[in-house]
Amino acid sequence: MPRRKLVLISTSPFPHSNNITDGPGYRAWNLFQRISNKHEIVILSLYESYHKNIRKEFTISEGNFLIKCMSHKPRKVAKAVHDEKPDILYLPWSATPFLARLKQKIPTIVDYVGATLLEQFISFGTVPADFLRLKMKSFWIGDFFMTAGSRERYYLMGLLIGSKRLCTLKRKLSPSLIHLIPMIPPSIPPVLRKKVIEKKPCELVILVAGAFLPWYSYSTLFKALDILVNHGRKNFKCVFFGGNPRNPRFEKLILRMGRDSHFTNSLIFTGLVPFKERGNYYLQSDVAVNIPLSTVEDELSVRTRIMDYIWAKLPVITPATDEHSKMVIDNQGGFKYLANDPTSLSKVLESLMGKHGVQEITKARRNMEGIYEKSLDITNALKPLEMFINEPYVDPARSSPRQFLPELLLWGRDVLRWLKRGVV
Repeated sequence: MPRRKLVLISTSPFPHSNNITDGPGYRAWNLFQRISNKHEIVILSLYESYHKNIRKEFTISEGNFLIKCMSHKPRKVAKAVHDEKPDILYLPWSATPFLARLKQKIPTIVDYVGATLLEQFISFGTVPADFLRLKMKSFWIGDFFMTAGSRERYYLMGLLIGSKRLCTLKRKLSPSLIHLIPMIPPSIPPVLRKKVIEKKPCELVILVAGAFLPWYSYSTLFKALDILVNHGRKNFKCVFFGGNPRNPRFEKLILRMGRDSHFTNSLIFTGLVPFKERGNYYLQSDVAVNIPLSTVEDELSVRTRIMDYIWAKLPVITPATDEHSKMVIDNQGGFKYLANDPTSLSKVLESLMGKHGVQEITKARRNMEGIYEKSLDITNALKPLEMFINEPYVDPARSSPRQFLPELLLWGRDVLRWLKRGVV
């Protein structure tokens, strides 16, 4: 097997030093850990420049990775790629604009993590044309497309058709055009580094991990906890670990909901937790809660926080509407409730209090251990990716003029809208 040099380009925070991470960062970090002993991995991290406005460039060695924190300007990115001389590029599709000045065609892996267009729609009520145009354009810069969700793979196939990319292919229409490379949890189990939660005897510690995001129903959880308190069940502690520095207004809204509750003393808001420290919270919690809104986004999503719960063998209370949550429930690693139903959620929480609850949680935790072991066994699932890395290629279709059709159509749509509004 030839040793290749892979360059990863992303605006996601990678978990070096005391950093946090997000879905695409989590995905790339754990995936390439699995092949870092076979190939050279260099990460061009644009996060510090793009999101934190840090102009200083610096390099960090983390495990088998070399992380170069640099400017997100396309000209700088093009120069860095040229200097690195990679055999293969990897990027989440959202990093497409940063390759605008890259002239040479290098075999490229484009990863589609999360139903981002639907996340935009749920967050803002619309999908900006530029965002849709960017997604369409990403199909024209890649040679190997992949996603972590089996449901999302078919959603992407529809977008692939819409981008006219299929018009340039001479292969049969099949799901293998979008390769399914599963999400992988970390291979090293979490370690308790320090005590972070003060737990009283017979107290149920409930964990809500991850960023505060608009596609989660925090009101459902607060109403469920309110029902518990009204039933006299106050022996719980609910820990929210995370935040959202990119959407501080939404974060403040959730914090205000907690402060305004009459069980505020039972709530803990930790703020951002470094990636390397999150195991402390998982290992000191009894059960996690997944609180998605009942939307198409949830059905198509790949929840990295669910993968983290699997990694920590932490039982999950979930509606089981996304595919990883469904896997947990099907394998009895958690407890199911009806989405957006506080009464249903409160009944599940109440059933986990007391001696019987401890027994149920212990059973679910044992089942989570089995789920974790299975999720690490992805040798067969990685074969398509390994084949591309061993024999990388540039798809001739990337030169087709058809790539400009969807952009022209979107541009025409916007012009018509402006004309109707009297802008032009």
